[in-house]
Amino acid sequence: MKVTVLGSGTSQGVPIVGCKCPACTSADPKDKRLRVSVFIEADTQLNSSPLKILIDTSPDFRQQMLAYNISDIDAVLYTHYHVDHIMGLDDIRQINQLQHKHVELFANSETADRIKQTFSYVFDENTYKGGGIPLVNLHTISIEPFEVFGQKVTPLEYKHGPTTVYGFRIGDFAYMTDCNFIPESEFSKLEGLKVLILDALRYREHETHFSIAQAIAAAERINAKQTYFTHMTHDIVHAEANAALPEGIQLAYDGLQFEI
Repeated sequence: MKVTVLGSGTSQGVPIVGCKCPACTSADPKDKRLRVSVFIEADTQLNSSPLKILIDTSPDFRQQMLAYNISDIDAVLYTHYHVDHIMGLDDIRQINQLQHKHVELFANSETADRIKQTFSYVFDENTYKGGGIPLVNLHTISIEPFEVFGQKVTPLEYKHGPTTVYGFRIGDFAYMTDCNFIPESEFSKLEGLKVLILDALRYREHETHFSIAQAIAAAERINAKQTYFTHMTHDIVHAEANAALPEGIQLAYDGLQFEI
């Protein structure tokens, strides 16, 4: 499995418009953070090529496809319905046109309902379809494991303030953005991970996200061989923050790639 981090930033991205702080004015490309998303090329073969799974269609999805030469996606897994995780859905049209196929979408019931509401022109049969629409099949998932073209995916249910979010485990990799509380029942699903990507918003505590300290505590309990933090604000300057993290924990950054 190959994983590419397409975006590692919070909902505003980094740099933030009009801000002159050290992170926003940094020359380090690792301090430039698009909205969060990852792209997975799985071992499962589909039409003689790796299965291609995207997690979330961020508002920066078009820019991310261009930056990382993504021209094919088989499926999208949605974590939740917040704007920074769904608003790039319309850009799936480019995949439809290039690959002459529908893209499969997977989301829990609340997220699926919000996607249908937000993108009513895609799902409402009575809405005028002029100008082209994304060609997608939306599947509602539960907490039970499911398959994407033969690849097992295990949902991980946790809290982002009052919002229920789904992370996902695929093989020995797990992705858990937008998190401030992991129920006890979910830790058993996270045993034996090789790589974990976990939410870590900033140093100060926040009502809907892990702080750096809280994320470190969660990561140490989960005990993946390698953990990367994501969904970071401009409070975090990559080089100095990364240098202070414990062994086995690092900050993700846009363009980070690893194989499992």
